[in-house]
Amino acid sequence: MTTLTAVARRGASPLDVLRLHFSQRGLLLRTPPLIMLVVFALTVVFAVIFFRMGSVPGSSEWVQNSRSNAAVFWALPGFFGWLGVQTVSLTFPLALSLGTSRRTFVVGTVLTHVAISLYVTAMLLVLLGIELATGHWFFHIYMTDVWILGAGDPFQLAATSFLATLMVLSVGGAFAAAWVRFGALGPTALAAALVLVLGIVAILLIPLAAAFQPWWVALAAGIAIVLAVLGQYMLLRRATVR
Repeated sequence: MTTLTAVARRGASPLDVLRLHFSQRGLLLRTPPLIMLVVFALTVVFAVIFFRMGSVPGSSEWVQNSRSNAAVFWALPGFFGWLGVQTVSLTFPLALSLGTSRRTFVVGTVLTHVAISLYVTAMLLVLLGIELATGHWFFHIYMTDVWILGAGDPFQLAATSFLATLMVLSVGGAFAAAWVRFGALGPTALAAALVLVLGIVAILLIPLAAAFQPWWVALAAGIAIVLAVLGQYMLLRRATVR
């Protein structure tokens, strides 16, 4: 019995919604490693260029510059932002047609986003382990052992990758919910409100810049995730299928 048939016969649970999302498991599970493969190829190309220009692999200057490589951190959000939008905008009408309640859909979508975030975190931890075990890919190639991911600290990498992935997916879902509820005007209004709020927060935090602590970023990401999930539910409560 397929997932769709089972859901249609007995009503949906959050786990059914998760299975519905993962009916596209090829897209969800294969794309992140493919993106990382492209990032690795580009990192190797740039390392070879710097080597030919006279940089010495393994030197303090090489390590410092290589650890400033944030390609792995910026390559994935574009895909996950789109995926967050897709998991709401495309799946919501289908889920409702199968008798899923709006609350169940949001909970199931959150579970899906958490599962994807854990998968990405596990993938990056495995890559970090390989990178450290091989002396940075046998040629001092720094892809996951970079400053923005904790410079080799697996705990910081895990926290950063999990929260960042979940935040991007959740915010993407909130924008999709705004589109489902209000059409093209919804995401535009939400983006304008978001820019205004971020501007106000930045102004308020500038005087505290000297006291900045890394955990502030984790707290901000957690708040953003909670607000995005609440926004999804509030927007989808009265949304109609287009």
